[in-house]
Amino acid sequence: MILRSNSRSNLVLFVSIGLGLVLILGYLFSSHDAFREKLQGVAPSLSKPSSDAQTSEDDASESLGGVVSPPRTDKLHVLLPASNPEVNLCKTLMSASILGYPTPTLIAWNETFDTSYLLGGGSHVAKITKVLEYLEAMPSSQDDELVLMMDAYGAFNLYDNPGNKATHMEADIWFQLRPETFIDRYYSINKAANKRLQKRLGSAVEAEGVQQTIIFGAGKRCAPNQVHTVACYPIPESPLPADLYGANTDTIMGRNKYTSLRQRYLNSGYIIGPVSDMRKMFRRAQEKVDAIKDQIDWDNGSHGSDFMYHGSDQSIFNSMLGEQEFQREVMRRRHYKSGDTNGKPPPPAYLEGTLIDDPLNPSFTHEPMEHKAGKPDEFGMGLDYFSELGQQTVNAEEDATWIKHNVEPKDQIGERHIFACPLRATKKVSKDISSSRQPFELMTTLGEAPAESNWDEIPLYTNICKCNFYKTSQGYANTSSSGLDQIPAMIHHNGDKGAREYAWPNLWLQPHGRKLMDQVLMQEQSSNGGAGGAFTEGNYISWPELCPREMDAELFRDV
Repeated sequence: MILRSNSRSNLVLFVSIGLGLVLILGYLFSSHDAFREKLQGVAPSLSKPSSDAQTSEDDASESLGGVVSPPRTDKLHVLLPASNPEVNLCKTLMSASILGYPTPTLIAWNETFDTSYLLGGGSHVAKITKVLEYLEAMPSSQDDELVLMMDAYGAFNLYDNPGNKATHMEADIWFQLRPETFIDRYYSINKAANKRLQKRLGSAVEAEGVQQTIIFGAGKRCAPNQVHTVACYPIPESPLPADLYGANTDTIMGRNKYTSLRQRYLNSGYIIGPVSDMRKMFRRAQEKVDAIKDQIDWDNGSHGSDFMYHGSDQSIFNSMLGEQEFQREVMRRRHYKSGDTNGKPPPPAYLEGTLIDDPLNPSFTHEPMEHKAGKPDEFGMGLDYFSELGQQTVNAEEDATWIKHNVEPKDQIGERHIFACPLRATKKVSKDISSSRQPFELMTTLGEAPAESNWDEIPLYTNICKCNFYKTSQGYANTSSSGLDQIPAMIHHNGDKGAREYAWPNLWLQPHGRKLMDQVLMQEQSSNGGAGGAFTEGNYISWPELCPREMDAELFRDV
């Protein structure tokens, strides 16, 4: 009996251990596959979107204040509105391909725009129409996947500089960090923003189901809209530190009257969000495109808004954000009860030096808006305040520069302008960069990686005004570790257009761009297309077709 009992116990123990090992090995291999897929930046064929979205259980949907966020996905679609090949578009494609971003889809390719009363002939509002067409064609099975729309027409800065329109019609965004870093930041930005929303709006967040899922670039100016319109005056204060530019912060004291302002307003150069939410937002934007009038009712007499609104997609998204924020304040007041910890009345703010004493009814002459029930103007729109996804260069020329992070920043930056921000650059690179694939991974297999090939050894465009961890009166403004430099994933040249030529050699992939691109194209051949080129309406256009040899001298600075 004793021997039989021991044998039975030993057998049970042996079977239990075996089952345990099977479960452990299964978990390890499944985790490895998920991690490997993430690092490879796997994306669906953008001409024929698939439905196999990748979801991480570790980052599954979470509840914040009773509002359930969308499930996490690493599936990214990249859309580039562009109508013809040109060298600056090739710089965008080249930087994206080398870093491993999904092959983009070109929107409105080979189309001409000649509507006389629209800026750029209508190319910029076509971004709304054509992107919406793409989103409408995507199946509901892809609703949780991410879409990144990037400006490949260039940014209109015609409000101040109406001359030389051609310079405003070319791509102006470069990538400098990996897609896994970009996607991680999308989720961390929304998480931090939703915590701020809960504090600002209080019980209205849960009662109305308010959350941020769509991120736009952030700028210092409410442009091209007029500041007394709903597009501008209801916009909430920036979460950036109140001393970002020292005592000059949010004043007109600076290189111009905008350079010392904290980023607070929408820039439509890049937009990222889930397919379903982007589709809903672009539908409303299209309604506004269709309703454009010959005269803007709330123009202040300069007719500058007439000139700009006719053809500016940014003016439309500005209006939508302003309407959303106006109604969020309506919601806050509807649900606020005296004594609530969160959702307290906002303090007075300033708009380009003008007091906003009441964001729903400021004392100056302004465009009024209806107080609506429910949330018909809520689209989950928010901004990349901390320049984690992209750094705007307009009105920010002194805010960022190229530095290596293994050398003392002050030794690289040199003399600063009298109105420049206090220098806050460190020698630290954030973990989301250092833990990503190394920059010259494509050349490592050839044994040709340069001696200085780590992230802290290469020049990175860095915001030297911001460390991405600040303690404010409202608590911590960001969730990253203390004292890290703010290195954006993208550089948006919406200021000095000449920088697209003279700064191109500063991007870390130069002067090795030709070898890196050769490796990308070898991958393209082995995988039957997809790397280096772009999709358009179901067809694949290769790198040589988009960027012929005539462009080599500008693209590859090795000759």
